[in-house]
Amino acid sequence: MSGAIDIKGWCPGARRPMLSGDGLIVRVRPHGGALTVAALHALAEAASRFGNGQIDLTRRANLQIRGVSPETLAPLWELMTSLALLDDSAEAEAIRNIAVNPLAGLDPAEVIDMRPVAAALELQLAADKALWALPAKFGFALDGGGRLPLTELAADVRLAARSVDERRRIAVGLAGADAITWLGLVAVSDAAAVAANVARWVLQHSPTRRAAALPPQAIAALSTELGLDRSNETSTPSVAMSRPRRGAISLTDETCGVGLGAPFGRIDSAALERLAALLAASDVSEVRLSPWRTLYAAAGRDVAGRLAADAAELGLIVDDADPLLRIDACTGAGGCPATRLATRQHARVLAADIARTQFPGTLHVSGCAKGCARSAAADVVLVGDADRYRVVRKGTPKSAPCGALDPADIGITSQGLFQARESVHV
Repeated sequence: MSGAIDIKGWCPGARRPMLSGDGLIVRVRPHGGALTVAALHALAEAASRFGNGQIDLTRRANLQIRGVSPETLAPLWELMTSLALLDDSAEAEAIRNIAVNPLAGLDPAEVIDMRPVAAALELQLAADKALWALPAKFGFALDGGGRLPLTELAADVRLAARSVDERRRIAVGLAGADAITWLGLVAVSDAAAVAANVARWVLQHSPTRRAAALPPQAIAALSTELGLDRSNETSTPSVAMSRPRRGAISLTDETCGVGLGAPFGRIDSAALERLAALLAASDVSEVRLSPWRTLYAAAGRDVAGRLAADAAELGLIVDDADPLLRIDACTGAGGCPATRLATRQHARVLAADIARTQFPGTLHVSGCAKGCARSAAADVVLVGDADRYRVVRKGTPKSAPCGALDPADIGITSQGLFQARESVHV
């Protein structure tokens, strides 16, 4: 396979990998967020053959192979081509930021199966090269409803399923600085084209090429331009209750979805290979990726519990109460040159402190002030500063610290982090 390697310090892709402390990061973007179990097994093997055996599940429902070298990139591309996972260009790949409910087509509670809309939108984005100028983080959320809605997922353009007067329609929304602006309703068959038109409008009228920066007058003009049905309320339905995302999730009398979370979004190739074997033995043919760094599979009720238990033995998370789910930690020393701190090792020890103190909040362990693992504020933040951590409360790594933590004290006096106080010196 020919083609120049384009390595920059940006969000990684497959055609345009990113250089990190452990080599190149190559991102795999499954179409519709789905991978066959055979493809999952092949990618796990590829991670050890062509990389360092470390695989990330991302918040964009993608998979990343780490530690790839310039010499092994071409054979990895060849494998991805054989699995229909490599785009023709870096630009066509980068615009394919489309999130779909991970149980789409499997969940009887969904309003609309958004996978056909996602496939049509992919074709729209690939066909119009002008849209390739959108920023790499520009995203689309296609929410069909059901047991795993995407209401909390940030996206520039949102398509949300609605049932209006016994008809299934799609509400079109635009990200704002503080809330979603709903523009109106559209037929399911027209939704992909409308989403592409909204993206074109943002590209032409937003100073940052992101939806949240559109001036009010541009939003008003867009609503008129699209000519959408505004006769019914299109706001997001309220979520009545918190739904489980890991472990067995009841779907029908015969099937369950099984959610398998990766701690900090990381799984090694050996564990992923064994997971693929477990899935195949459970008659599972496909897995779905999600924005929650969790894999989903549909399995028979008679095997779902055993599958979850076996996956837990591989180190995957199958319980929503696991404190690791409330911790974000970057790759740390060895995987990133920006820090000398073993962030994830420290985070695992701190998870035990969280469990012991019954701390209900969130923790962000960041090797430096960039805060790559989490953009939102957390209740407690540890920010790497040379060989120590600065401590921040209810903020981000860029917020003013209230104290410091020596890594040698983690697991000894660090429980004090999870007790309310004005300053921390532990």
